Amino acid sequence: MTIARSLTLATMLMLTACAPTEASGDATVLVALADDEILLAPPSVPDGRIVFDTENTSTALVHEIEVFSGAIDGVLPPVANSVADTAGLTLIDEVEDIVPGASATLTIDLTPGTYLVICNLPAHFEAGMWAYLTVTG
Repeated sequence: MTIARSLTLATMLMLTACAPTEASGDATVLVALADDEILLAPPSVPDGRIVFDTENTSTALVHEIEVFSGAIDGVLPPVANSVADTAGLTLIDEVEDIVPGASATLTIDLTPGTYLVICNLPAHFEAGMWAYLTVTG
């Protein structure tokens, strides 16, 4: 684990412990979009309204966040033409064009299951920009 990733993860975990919920029953997931990974804190939340509080921590790359249902933990979609082939998954929602240093919020209702969170800009998914979110009942 790199020092930068360790610091980002430690900061996210600390903020998660202190973060208030948006409203009664809402859960907040802090999302860091780095150059070659997506970090989620926490990686598991109860079902209902989920607020993805997203920050592009990259210094040079524009990113996006896409949330897909139908994922199986440990099974990644294949890559075609430098992006994830998401056939068989269902796009729930997304935020595009998050510039370096910028933040974005995505709020969606999720039922129990495994969700795949990715940046699907060319070569970003292949570089490791994906994470699983577990939503519990």
